[in-house]
Amino acid sequence: MPSNTSSGASTPTQTPEPQTVPPLDTIQIANAAKRQAWQQLKPQRNGDIKVLMGVGEKKRGLMLASRLHTPTLPIWRIVLLTLGGTLNSGVLIAGGLTIMFGGPGGALVAYIVSVVILYLVITSLMEVGSRMPDDVPYYLIGTRVLGKTVGVALAWSFWLLWIVVLVYEMVAGGFIIQFWLPDVDRAVWCAVLLIACIIIVVIDSRLYSTAESSLTLLTIGALVAGIIVGSLVAAGKLGDHKYAFENWEAKDGPFVGGLWGFVGAAIFANFSVNGTETVAIMALKSPSRHSRKMTPIAVCGAIALLLLPSIFVTGLVLSPADPWFEKESFDSAEGASLTYLFEKAGIMPAAHVINALLLLSALLDCCVGLYVSTTILQDLADRGLAPKLVQSPKDRDQALSPYSMGVCCILALGIWALTFIRMESAVVLLAGIIGVSGIITWSSIAIMHFIVRWSKRYRHIEDETAYRSLLFPMGPALCLFYEVGVMVCLLITVGLVGFDIDLFLFITLGLFIFLALIVAAAIAQRLGYCRC
Repeated sequence: MPSNTSSGASTPTQTPEPQTVPPLDTIQIANAAKRQAWQQLKPQRNGDIKVLMGVGEKKRGLMLASRLHTPTLPIWRIVLLTLGGTLNSGVLIAGGLTIMFGGPGGALVAYIVSVVILYLVITSLMEVGSRMPDDVPYYLIGTRVLGKTVGVALAWSFWLLWIVVLVYEMVAGGFIIQFWLPDVDRAVWCAVLLIACIIIVVIDSRLYSTAESSLTLLTIGALVAGIIVGSLVAAGKLGDHKYAFENWEAKDGPFVGGLWGFVGAAIFANFSVNGTETVAIMALKSPSRHSRKMTPIAVCGAIALLLLPSIFVTGLVLSPADPWFEKESFDSAEGASLTYLFEKAGIMPAAHVINALLLLSALLDCCVGLYVSTTILQDLADRGLAPKLVQSPKDRDQALSPYSMGVCCILALGIWALTFIRMESAVVLLAGIIGVSGIITWSSIAIMHFIVRWSKRYRHIEDETAYRSLLFPMGPALCLFYEVGVMVCLLITVGLVGFDIDLFLFITLGLFIFLALIVAAAIAQRLGYCRC
């Protein structure tokens, strides 16, 4: 019988089981579509195009990630992160200054308007950011929308802003420590604060990212206590005087200085909430449409819930004509409006608690300023927008470039040295630079919102993760009108009041710096030193 080796008697072949491919997440598909759309918009170059990823993925520290790229965070965590810097600068430092410029009513209106404008800016930035590739950080969005020259100038301005924040906190820290040790030169404490900041950042950035959450909770507790104590003082239950609404019924009324006083108060109110718009980047990381919608409401609502009652109560007790404003600096406990309320209630030791909170806040903000400025500079170098010397280190275990940190420290020391020319007005001058920079940033976000929504170039970049502001076009239009109006009023103030060097620099220095950066960016691109 012939063999049938080639027939079906042989062992049957086993068909391989089909491999199950895990389904792609909706956000991953949407992000891939956005990247493909942007590649179609991007002009083709000879050679390979190197895609540089964001700088926030391998960095540590929740507060720092909020400025750059950030992981998905719950709403309550985002609110806690944003409240830290806003409450420290908004109430402990700038609260009394807004009342001095605008009166109790002007200060309250300035903060209300600032919170409303903040919400509009966050929603505008969310819509613009949702149509950008994931590898484009917040400070480089302008290069995709406003053009290379203005976009690069905005990126450099954002980096320089954090250098100014670092210097501001150094100078403020010197005043804060002098509250306890008045015989030691404040320059010594400024240097000590910078050295401590460098040590903390180099050792482990998680030290201050964790401490900031604790400091925020302490600040919220002190603020709530201040609101309660201030209400009792205004009602005459504590202290030796019943204030009620006498400051609102004074000769000048609640709005001291009229429009110009309100403009001065608006600068310090903007200073309080400046930088909070970066929560838009954190909100976009949320996979839920509901979370993305509720995050701006939760953040602005929490700020208003704590900030506005504090300003209102302080305005009931603190008069714009009070001799308390005749002091050298407002950055120690002597210049904190909460301390004033506790002193009126007869609780004198509270000044030391407030000063300790201010000192911790200054140290942590110094760390944030140094870390963020260093990270931004090396990321700009990686993208060809800064010298190669300050590029990110090749060693993955080394997060920060020592050259980048050195450049930031040298520039900070140079700006700090300039403050000795007029140390008495240095803190207010630096605050003015930060406030004007915030006006420029918010105005540019409103303009980018108009371009992204109306330009045909961006209409096909639509996906399930794209965010659409319900207040367009009124939202960005109102924001742009307010910010430009404040800036124009400030410039008019310089001519009406007469030439005063401190006032002139307070209003115009931030604007001059931005214009100089635009010119420098144009020259650098013309000479081929800057590429996007």
